[in-house]
Amino acid sequence: MSESKKKKTGQSADTPVVSTRVRRDQRRAQAEKEARRSRNTYIAVGIACLALAIFAVAWGSGIIQRSTTAVTVNGHKYTAAEVQYYYYNIKNMYLSYGILDSSTDPRDSVVNEETGATMYDSMMESALANLEDVTALCDKAEAEGFTLPAGYQKLLEQNMADMEEAWQSRGYASLTAMLRASYGNYMTKAKYQSILEDSMLATAYQESIQDGFEITDEELETYYSENKDNLDTFTLTTFVFTASVKTTDDEGNTIDMTDEEKTSALEEAKTPKKALAEELKTKLEAGEDPAALAEEYADDLTTSSVSQRTVGSSVSGTTYGEWALDSARANGDITIAEPEQDDSEDATVPTSYTYTVVRWEGRERSEEATNSVRHILIAAEQDEDADEPTEEQYAAAKEQAEALLEEWKSGEATEQSFADLAMVNSADSGSAMNGGLIRNITENSSYVETFRDWATDPARKTGDTGIVQNTGSSTKGWHIMYYIKDDPTWKITADSALRSDKVNEWHEGVIEGYDSTQGLGMKFVTP
Repeated sequence: MSESKKKKTGQSADTPVVSTRVRRDQRRAQAEKEARRSRNTYIAVGIACLALAIFAVAWGSGIIQRSTTAVTVNGHKYTAAEVQYYYYNIKNMYLSYGILDSSTDPRDSVVNEETGATMYDSMMESALANLEDVTALCDKAEAEGFTLPAGYQKLLEQNMADMEEAWQSRGYASLTAMLRASYGNYMTKAKYQSILEDSMLATAYQESIQDGFEITDEELETYYSENKDNLDTFTLTTFVFTASVKTTDDEGNTIDMTDEEKTSALEEAKTPKKALAEELKTKLEAGEDPAALAEEYADDLTTSSVSQRTVGSSVSGTTYGEWALDSARANGDITIAEPEQDDSEDATVPTSYTYTVVRWEGRERSEEATNSVRHILIAAEQDEDADEPTEEQYAAAKEQAEALLEEWKSGEATEQSFADLAMVNSADSGSAMNGGLIRNITENSSYVETFRDWATDPARKTGDTGIVQNTGSSTKGWHIMYYIKDDPTWKITADSALRSDKVNEWHEGVIEGYDSTQGLGMKFVTP
């Protein structure tokens, strides 16, 4: 090629000549590269779409909500289901006590104007504190090889069995549906059982620690000397006259009255009641018999008690508490006690007023043994519209009680084995978790008469058992009884207070460092 030809083509003498085939191969390679790039883009888009589809399915099924960490406590990860369980327990308690209105969103109810904290914040704080406690106690229990006691294990199994039956009788489609209605959309049977088991383990472990503390006689005496006003037993005779304003008519309708009208009506009602109280006081001072006076004034008295023995803690909160606790009191002193007046601007105008005639008859540290029982309440079935069970229903409950007592007798027949049975079988939820234990029962206790009379029988000795009918409470049926001759009242109270102080101090050490850290899963917790 001539020099002029090379110049025209822009090639230098040193530039290699590219053949047509080479250029064609280069174009093909470039085309394939573009195709691969396009194909990779399609694949990436497809993968992204698939991921979104999988995410949508997972979201719709609740997998993500159920598995995302809501709270971490000392390395333990908890989802919305666990948090919501503890939150709903607090919420239900607030509802039952009237602290929270079911029609109000707790997030809209501000409880602290300075910080802006809402009712939701307050309830969640309590819920997380409970979760932290359970976590710490379970860690401690497991580290020390403490396992769920037999009684609690039976209670757990019984609870799950009851849940299996309950969802059908309550009209739910399944147990899961019932659990989600109670504890939120992400609760499952396995999760619920796990939460319940942890809660029981924490409770049982702390109880074992509290029961295991050694309380010395010196500690008891020191506690008594510092709290004798609450621990001593007082013997008092009281007569209560009540003046009241009629606030409803004969048909139960509210009578509209101004505050001035209420005050005037109450002052008018007080005059004759005060006169009666002063009259009775005069007769007491003259030496007349209190029992006879109680009968004489029965139609005018609200309540009366003659020579009733009462612990100081029950006396201190009464209208005559300060008078009765005065160290200058002597046998035979008599007074008329009246309530203190609330003169604050926002005080509610009272519609009743009491005059209590009190005779002081003694004070002592009673060393008398007290009556305690463990009991199992077997409820008799009752028709929905019936006031009480039929004879046949009572008989069926009695047969069940007798069979359970025989089951206990054929086993270890110990107080602990009785307590284990009570935890699982007693219809008295208030005492079942404590093995059916009720302490310090006296002849003046407000228990059902058959129950009280059996427990206070002077011939009773520790280990006695029996069955008594209950026709006087909201849950009627039969009580299986186990009697315990117990410590004096002051010692029971002192021992309990000292153990509580010790376990609280121990508990503070156990939960140290168990703070909760919130995660993305908290978004799935509903208020």
